[in-house]
Amino acid sequence: MDAENPQTLARENGTVPEAAQHKSVSAVLRAVIDGAKGESITIGEIIEAFGERAFGFVLILFSLPNCVPAPPGIAGIVGTPVLIFGIQMMLGHRHPWLPGFVKRRSVSVATFKRLIDVAEPKLKWLESYCKPRLPPLFSVVGDRMVGLFAFLVAISVLIPFPGTNFPPSIALVIVSIAVMEEDGYLLLLGYAIGLTGLAYTATILGASYHLIKAALTSWFGI
Repeated sequence: MDAENPQTLARENGTVPEAAQHKSVSAVLRAVIDGAKGESITIGEIIEAFGERAFGFVLILFSLPNCVPAPPGIAGIVGTPVLIFGIQMMLGHRHPWLPGFVKRRSVSVATFKRLIDVAEPKLKWLESYCKPRLPPLFSVVGDRMVGLFAFLVAISVLIPFPGTNFPPSIALVIVSIAVMEEDGYLLLLGYAIGLTGLAYTATILGASYHLIKAALTSWFGI
């Protein structure tokens, strides 16, 4: 792949204009992935294809692989961008930015298409119940809360323990859809699921710490 700007590549692939024609999350995700050409797509191309609504879409797209069975190692690839996006949202950024070495990382288009195939019916079902509710939850402060939540979810995903990525990632997808649909009830549901998952992660970390400490004390008298 040459050094062309990812946004130019996305336009050439047809993903930018096609994605812009749709409003629902499921339709936009389908348009971007189906519009990709070649066997792989870079993270930078995906971000640019989503345009001004990129934060919500990329949080959903990069969380989906941890919501369904996926190849080993993909959690680390998609978890790092979510971590960086969370920090940027907490700082009040309006559009996602990634360093070049992350943007140049590529993922299999076929893998993401399979993920969308599995997730699309569930996303459509969730969207069918969405409507604007509890508008005070959606503000500058609310966006920063979503950023903090995404940051915590990413940390949980990147921790190599069983079960620490599934509930928080599902919760982040729900929260991101809620923000894009401005549905406060769905937002609160997502936070509740996410906090439960994060509590599990904290419990696992605490138990591991005490086990390691006990082992060191037993072996070395530390």
